[in-house]
Amino acid sequence: MSAQSIISQIATADREINTIQGQIHSLDDNISRKQKDANSILDKISREKDLKRIITYQKDLTGKNEEISRIEKDKYSKTKTLVDKQKKRNELQQQLNKVEKVERDKAMSQQKEILNIQQQITREMEWQKRMPIQTWSAHIPASAQDVVYDVFVSHASDDKEDFVKPFVDVLQAKGLKVWYDAITLKVGDSLRSSIDKGLLNSRYGIVVLSEAYIKKEWTVKELNGLFAKEIEGKKVILPIWHKITKNEVMNFSPMIADILALNTSTYSIDELADKIIEAIEQ
Repeated sequence: MSAQSIISQIATADREINTIQGQIHSLDDNISRKQKDANSILDKISREKDLKRIITYQKDLTGKNEEISRIEKDKYSKTKTLVDKQKKRNELQQQLNKVEKVERDKAMSQQKEILNIQQQITREMEWQKRMPIQTWSAHIPASAQDVVYDVFVSHASDDKEDFVKPFVDVLQAKGLKVWYDAITLKVGDSLRSSIDKGLLNSRYGIVVLSEAYIKKEWTVKELNGLFAKEIEGKKVILPIWHKITKNEVMNFSPMIADILALNTSTYSIDELADKIIEAIEQ
């Protein structure tokens, strides 16, 4: 269960608790009034000399006491319900605390991973600046020297068939070198290692943001890697919104929502490819 769902249930429980507490307070006021009435009747009985009037007052007193008894039973029932609601509310709060702790731990883990990526890329950049180009090339594994890509395509597998694959085909047809898992990975390749090389050896990263993308952990790691490449001020992220709203992107990442993006609902695949090439060649 998500934190937001639990928070919603706690809010509902708080409203119910407040309502029951108000009802109990109203019953207490009613009991107090009835008891005053009963005390007033008792006072009349103590001062009355006429037997008939005394009998009448006693009947009235019995009626008041019965009313008080009924109200107290109602109060007892509502108090029991209140205790149950408060217990449930406490259980929800404990559950929320656990979920929030898991989310905090996850966020801290992701922050550490981003920091590690940033430090790794910073060291790589500093090393490249210090080393002559011939020496630098000699230290790169042959598999990493083969291709420098124009763009790395970060996407969710759910969007591959309806958009990403046709879009990549058009990019390649227009002359771009594209890192794309379906055409770059070979049998036996390490997925993590290949993606790391793709991120490192690509000039730009196309991020296909969709509902599926923002729900997957692996795509978020790719996006973190692309953000890490921007630490020296060079913009490398080229976002494309695919069947997703601005609010959804904002909730996922205000940073990427702030980057001017293309939208598959506005441009055709061919037009999107031209816009990407135009951004790269600026």
